[in-house]
Amino acid sequence: MTAIALENDLSQLPAGVRRWLDRTPAQFIAGAWQPGSTSLPAIEPSSGQVIASIAKGGIAEIDAAVAAARAALAAPAWRDAGPVAREALLHRLAALIEARADDLALLDTIDNGMPLWLARAVNVGGSVDVFRYYAGWPTKLAGRTVEVSAPPGMGRFQGLTRREPVGVVAAIVPWNVPLMMAAWKLAPALAAGCTIVLKPSEEASLSALALADLVEEAGFPAGVVNVVTGLGAEAGDALVRHPGVDKISFTGSTGTGRAIAREAGGSLKKLTLELGGKSPTILFGDADLDRAVVGAANAIFLNSGQVCVAGSRLYVEDNIHDEVVERLQTHIRTIPVGAGMRDGVFMGPLVSARQRDRVAAYLEAARVGGLGVDAASDFAGAPGFYVAPTLVTGARHDDPITQEEIFGPVLGIYRFSDEEELVRAANGTEFGLAASLWTRDIDRVHRVSSALQCGKVTVNAGGFPYPGLPEGGYKGSGFGRDLGPDAVEQCLQTKTLLLHVS
Repeated sequence: MTAIALENDLSQLPAGVRRWLDRTPAQFIAGAWQPGSTSLPAIEPSSGQVIASIAKGGIAEIDAAVAAARAALAAPAWRDAGPVAREALLHRLAALIEARADDLALLDTIDNGMPLWLARAVNVGGSVDVFRYYAGWPTKLAGRTVEVSAPPGMGRFQGLTRREPVGVVAAIVPWNVPLMMAAWKLAPALAAGCTIVLKPSEEASLSALALADLVEEAGFPAGVVNVVTGLGAEAGDALVRHPGVDKISFTGSTGTGRAIAREAGGSLKKLTLELGGKSPTILFGDADLDRAVVGAANAIFLNSGQVCVAGSRLYVEDNIHDEVVERLQTHIRTIPVGAGMRDGVFMGPLVSARQRDRVAAYLEAARVGGLGVDAASDFAGAPGFYVAPTLVTGARHDDPITQEEIFGPVLGIYRFSDEEELVRAANGTEFGLAASLWTRDIDRVHRVSSALQCGKVTVNAGGFPYPGLPEGGYKGSGFGRDLGPDAVEQCLQTKTLLLHVS
């Protein structure tokens, strides 16, 4: 493994980033910063040191934020703004994010641990693309005119439908790509005319707070976007249970998603859940191995495996299995690991000590269970929250390392010889988020992709989110979709007008 300095140098941060870090802990509610009475530390993953503080919100702050969102929903400044005005505001926000892209990328690198190039190109760049995509939607939302046949003697009627915002949206996002996850929730909701309370993860809240600054600068009316930071078990739970919330949009673990679904079912809130994954990468014997091996590695080691769609299970056809394992053993030792701000880094630390210890526990259990565990390096005693790129071989289908989402840089490798056997194994978890296939056989692509129980299949390439295409899963990976037309549709409701015309 290529070793690079493990700690970021924070001594020369730009003034804009330093201003965000040094901000007094506060919540963004009703268009104003409201200081918090208690706070939580923001910890820099490459060193484990506290770099800032965020407000620790709870029931009172959530009550205030939901009240502000409900008031903004009914206020003429947003209710009567119209689609052209919403479109202009979204374009303005996209431009502001783009103008501050370097600072925002740095902020997420030192808050989340991701490499700076990834933060800049995917996390921040992807956020700009998402806001621009949804900026085009407000003027495209339209109802229908329906020809009506009335019962005899009732006269003539005209049937119309209207598309209206669903209301106040609770957006709860994870820490793995913080700014982009916030954009996925905010942009379609704003395009639809909803108002929002955003609850970022306590592990990485800084870019959501910076985004609130830009929302204010863009000119959104007060209360349209509110940001409350705090613990999931306190602020997040209060937001999910709040009677003033009309829709919940959550990205996170399947366990938490199930708890949210139970609560939403009781209160009949609308719901979008993008949950966990245990995505298979499948290499057939005819794959271009020069590309496929690197692609399979990138699918799990990008962002240190902290990606919902990470290809954490690698299924390799018999005739190339041993060669693929050997190539991966060599490849993981060339992956540059280090602090995200350092040049040349591909993989940074995990987000927290808790996440590092969770991943390490899975690996220790695999060793104790007699599985092959090949780590590219040993970070015991190193600063920060590092886990090396690691391969696991010999696992059975029902082993925890095969069935459970680890959310770290751990790749399980499995042998297959029969296509039907492969499909059963690939589908044989509670998850169904994504998959990738590597083969030159187009008939096989269509056959296998149709048989896979997941929301997205990528062929002969690394996957990436595109604003115009939906992201989401089957089975325990959730329901509803982020991105694409589906996401804005899920922020709307339909009203029928039946007009007596004569």
